[in-house]
Amino acid sequence: MKIIDRYMVKGFLGPFIWCIVAFTIIAIIADIFSFIDNIVKYKIPFASILSFYVYYCPTIFIMVAPMASLLSTIYVLSNLNKNNEITAMKSSGISLWRVLSPILIIGFIVSIIVFIVNDRIIPVSSRVSNFIRTDELEKFKGNKPTSIQNVAVYGAGNRIIFARSYDIKKKVLEDIIIHQHDRTEKLLLKITAQKGEWTREGWKFHKVIMYHIDNSGKFLSEPEFFDEKIIRLRERPSDFATKEWNSDYVSYKELKNYINNFRGTGIKLVKALMVDLYYKVSFPLITVVIILIGAPFALITTRGGVLIGIGMSVAIGLLYYAVIAMSIAFGKNGLLPPIVAAWLGNVVFAILGIHLVNKRA
Repeated sequence: MKIIDRYMVKGFLGPFIWCIVAFTIIAIIADIFSFIDNIVKYKIPFASILSFYVYYCPTIFIMVAPMASLLSTIYVLSNLNKNNEITAMKSSGISLWRVLSPILIIGFIVSIIVFIVNDRIIPVSSRVSNFIRTDELEKFKGNKPTSIQNVAVYGAGNRIIFARSYDIKKKVLEDIIIHQHDRTEKLLLKITAQKGEWTREGWKFHKVIMYHIDNSGKFLSEPEFFDEKIIRLRERPSDFATKEWNSDYVSYKELKNYINNFRGTGIKLVKALMVDLYYKVSFPLITVVIILIGAPFALITTRGGVLIGIGMSVAIGLLYYAVIAMSIAFGKNGLLPPIVAAWLGNVVFAILGIHLVNKRA
């Protein structure tokens, strides 16, 4: 590693680690204040609070890593610029892209770490932290929702049960798809229904279509149609009440398999899940893109340049997040193709960042 690389890496890593720690502490304190009344009033055990934040920390990390990278980039480059070291490097024939390359490499490494944490750790930690929050930290709160959206249950008998919505009070499922597999995960039976309601006899489904499938994925016979049918499921209403779908709960591979199970059903959910799938890959690269966005503003040479640079880069960073949120929303509503919705923000702002760096080079 050359001297310039060591210099840039050392200058970046210190502020980056400090920002991660500081932002994590701030996020925890802010979150605690959201239910401090419950902690005091109901004497929630310290062990429950500690357990929650231990499992919640991976989520905080992937949320704050891009902003920590942005501020660290501005810090190291603005210091170099203030001491005229950037000018000296350029005079020595070292391009701005060469100066930025160690930071960009670190950004890619952070992106890989974010992907691994998001893919391997978050599915477990999110489930546990959400369970602790709802079951222990917020169990005394009123105004609980009467219905939930996108319910997904891995049921008994190798079944996957999905419903677009579930009315907790009425115990009614809407727009249902049930897939039954064998022990080798091959699809045997596909059931769709317009509605399912809990009765004394069990789950009664309406407007039911049943497809029997062989090992090659072909239909064994014509679909069976039923206006009403009792389907024996072991799952009771309480099993659906806490199973709102969240793509954070599954890895990239699991989500891909989940989508494959529902292909050909004509349900709009598949496109929404495809957005989540592509976003699992595009999301970690926000760290690299935001470094490209922040770098040019760290090189502003006017009076108060550092503060101006921080303000402008943070403003563009917020706009970047807004574009991502809107494109994801458009994709899930079918207004954009899934891959476009997941990657639009990254591509647009990466091009913008490259253009701004070239102008400063």
